[in-house]
Amino acid sequence: MFSVIIPVYNGEKFIDKAIESVFNQTESHWELIIVNDGSKDNTLSVLEKYRDNEKIKIISKINEGVSVARNTGVYESKGEYVTFLDADDIWHPDHLKVMKDLIEKYPHAGFYGTFTRCELVNGEIIDECNFFKDREDDVYLEDFFEEYHKDKSAKMFTVITTCVTREAFDKAGGFPVGCKIGEDLELSLRIAAYYPVVLSNKATATYKKEYSTATKDISFDPDWGFFDGVEDIYRDESIPCKKRENIRKVMEWFSMRRFRHYLIDGRRKEAMNVYKALDKKQLSKKDVIINGALCFMPVSLVKKIFIMRWRGQA
Repeated sequence: MFSVIIPVYNGEKFIDKAIESVFNQTESHWELIIVNDGSKDNTLSVLEKYRDNEKIKIISKINEGVSVARNTGVYESKGEYVTFLDADDIWHPDHLKVMKDLIEKYPHAGFYGTFTRCELVNGEIIDECNFFKDREDDVYLEDFFEEYHKDKSAKMFTVITTCVTREAFDKAGGFPVGCKIGEDLELSLRIAAYYPVVLSNKATATYKKEYSTATKDISFDPDWGFFDGVEDIYRDESIPCKKRENIRKVMEWFSMRRFRHYLIDGRRKEAMNVYKALDKKQLSKKDVIINGALCFMPVSLVKKIFIMRWRGQA
């Protein structure tokens, strides 16, 4: 059975559509846990009409953030496989069926991800996945980090197109609490460190950028907790040595982003400490040149370059 977790905060205007998209699934073996994270609008009143549905469980709690809300939902769930949907997004009718097919084809994976169709504020629609241009429709990756190091589009899934085993979720420790941004990526990377990953090019959900506030003012958190937490993974000898080496390579790339965002935040001393620690051999010559130039630029100019060139990807 699939356990579907929907956290919601002040979602009275769109929560119905998210729930309806779960009802419309062609795969019917699911339970839905909705966690009302201290909403101050009429969200709870909207949810009242679903209380008599035996497939739905509604939990109301004080506002503690999306990580706590999702974790609460998972811990109250009964399914072997856990899926996530945000209150302002919708699944396509075949989402759970696609996940079921992937699970049956690759039963030993811990993480399954499909593509997310994205509707941008300007009306542009992104519905193609670069990662699959020269690949089969689905891929099984024993070492996700090897692919991610070579091609960052391997992170073609979002939390709403993620399905994980309950065992893998528990092993990873759930969503990190207190993380400003990137809590879903951290969970994904922790699971990928211990389990195979399956990716599919099928778009099974729609992400509406206009409703999202998660990345409105920040595209990367330089104080991301995973920089410290990953040290435990490096030391874990149950993870193959080669995979740990690939995790280090991926984290070097994230450290480069960390350096740039410290500069953007005007935290030059912290940026320089990160820059000195970077393994320059793992970076392209282009990145080494760019990073060196950024070190000598005023913060205002770095910010302008970021807005023009790197917004959402630096």
